[in-house]
Amino acid sequence: MTWETVIGLEVHVQLATRTKMFCPCPTTYGEQPNTAVCPVCLGLPGALPVPNAEAVRLGTLGALAFGCTIHPVSVFARKNYFYPDLPKGYQISQFDKPLATGGTLSFESPERGPLTVGITRLHLEEDAGKSLHDRVPGQTAVDLNRAGTPLAEIVGEPDLRSPGEARAYLVALRQLLVYAGVSECSMEEGSLRVDANLSIRRPGDPLGTKTEVKNMNSFANVERALEAERLRQMALVEGGGRVTQVTLTFNAATGEVKPLRTKEDSHDYRYFPDPDLAPLVLDDAWLADRVAELPELPAARRTRFETTLGLPGYDVGVLTAEPAIADYFEAIVAEGTDPKVAANWVMGEGLASFSA
Repeated sequence: MTWETVIGLEVHVQLATRTKMFCPCPTTYGEQPNTAVCPVCLGLPGALPVPNAEAVRLGTLGALAFGCTIHPVSVFARKNYFYPDLPKGYQISQFDKPLATGGTLSFESPERGPLTVGITRLHLEEDAGKSLHDRVPGQTAVDLNRAGTPLAEIVGEPDLRSPGEARAYLVALRQLLVYAGVSECSMEEGSLRVDANLSIRRPGDPLGTKTEVKNMNSFANVERALEAERLRQMALVEGGGRVTQVTLTFNAATGEVKPLRTKEDSHDYRYFPDPDLAPLVLDDAWLADRVAELPELPAARRTRFETTLGLPGYDVGVLTAEPAIADYFEAIVAEGTDPKVAANWVMGEGLASFSA
């Protein structure tokens, strides 16, 4: 029996600001628990949020990198839910009036070759705190240092058709945002997190019931988790069962996905505009400055290395994987070294020194 897998990814990236989304607390990673907090990010009565202009700038650059339409007026909304690491009882996000909509991301699919998929929207929001299950035996501790950290959520269209394709998409997305200077995109430090929605269907049928998979701490584990969920859904349906809309967690040690909770719909969060925050208004001159500020992105750099420097495709892929490596290579060429000689050295001894 032939099944088609349908995958859409929601990616949360921490914006590379020094302070939080709505308060002046630092965003430094690895501080002692509950030391980078204030009345605003603790949700204390009477504390008022003030938007971080740098977060707005970086979010806009990210949206431009995807070719999104930037909306001159967007609205911050309260997303209401209860969780121990959400001190206010709601998260400040954006709902029906996001910062940007309608972009694309191009990359090389391992199955379908060159592929362009849709980006539904990019919106700004604050992060929640972090629940720690390994600090106190038998108890869960809460660290609120992360609460209020600025995020951009990038919601992709359900255009991906395999776990391997989802992994390739994430590699390209991370590369684009790092080049744009929007985020460090480190999964190890939690500055890039992925929620994956997956369903199966017969080719040509309407979309099936989707599930959401969380708790994936590497691109490899995203691929593993989606493969496990794809196989679970196929076995369930072929055995006469029915897929239900649930949120699952991935156990990297066992390679299994297990139900975490019933998946919520948007109406469960009771979104409404945050009364403490005015609409976010971006004028034409400010937006023009952001367009001019956008640096050379990976696709343009790859094309330039191929056409101007005459490098083969493999070399170009390696040299442009990270902006720091590409900058290093260009600095060597600028000193008069032949591009191919420089490329061979950077891909050998140079990369070894980068990873040391």
